[in-house]
Amino acid sequence: MKPNQAFLAFVAILFLIITCHQAVAQQPVRAERSDQLTRIAVKLYQEKKFDQAKERLIEAVRLNDRNVKAHEMLSLIYYQERDFKQATEHARKAIAINKNTAGAYYVLGMMSYQNGDTESARTELNYAVKFLKNGERRAHAQRILNQIRDQLPEGRRPLIRERIKQFREGETGVNVDVDAYQPYIAVFTFEESGSRSQSTGLGQTVTEMVITALIQEGRFAVMERGQLQKILAEQSLSQSGVIDTESAIAVGKLAGLEAVVLGSVSRLKSAIEADVRLIEIETGKALAAANSKVTDVDNIRNLAVKLAAQLGDKANLIEPRIEKPDSSDKKFEQ
Repeated sequence: MKPNQAFLAFVAILFLIITCHQAVAQQPVRAERSDQLTRIAVKLYQEKKFDQAKERLIEAVRLNDRNVKAHEMLSLIYYQERDFKQATEHARKAIAINKNTAGAYYVLGMMSYQNGDTESARTELNYAVKFLKNGERRAHAQRILNQIRDQLPEGRRPLIRERIKQFREGETGVNVDVDAYQPYIAVFTFEESGSRSQSTGLGQTVTEMVITALIQEGRFAVMERGQLQKILAEQSLSQSGVIDTESAIAVGKLAGLEAVVLGSVSRLKSAIEADVRLIEIETGKALAAANSKVTDVDNIRNLAVKLAAQLGDKANLIEPRIEKPDSSDKKFEQ
């Protein structure tokens, strides 16, 4: 080897050694910064500033790809946004790093349930219930597990009045817990009203966000959009999902629903406003109404969360009446 070549090789090796040393030296700093960003993201998430939280978490995993908390939280945020591909990716990364990552199992379980894969949902949600520290999320996972357990052969979970009938007919182990009951509902695509909101897809976007928020609230069992679209197609109704009240009630009866959510969204000069109604299938009455308004499109998720919370507060209005048995009805008294 010529002297010049030997010198260049020496310089290259020296540069490589220095670079590797710097990278190793920076690892603790990068990990610390990643953890710091994650802590900030947790606070932002609790304040419902989801977009800002996501930005911090993306940077956190860029600095340290083994930050399990950042991957777990990203999976939850992407699930809220219905970006199931990203949600799955981050959930699986979190579990690969720590197999006891409860939030990741919760996300995978909820996606499996919504896709109709009840076996996977049962396994994943059982893990979630086992490891979750968040009491509200753990209770929601348990309610979904109860629905899977009680699911009827045709795919519709039993109504509480059916459980009481089973109990009176002598079947054992039938749960008639009214307090934990989740009315079965569907959310139809919100109508876009006003020239500023028409043909922008705003109604569809807000609808999807309200569905996600209702699922997270855990007060209703929400029909998956794919199932609803299938019924609409079979009945030759609007494929956009925007239909009138009478048609929505007819669909609700076919699907075994207890209520439907209809609404409209308007984009005004200085705000975006949405109005929704919760309509009982059996009576056709509007049991509740909700309204929310935000000043710009970046905050429409907050609008959806507020609407879902208002509707969730009215879930008990759909509780079916339970007739008290007379004294001779020994089976019900047991």
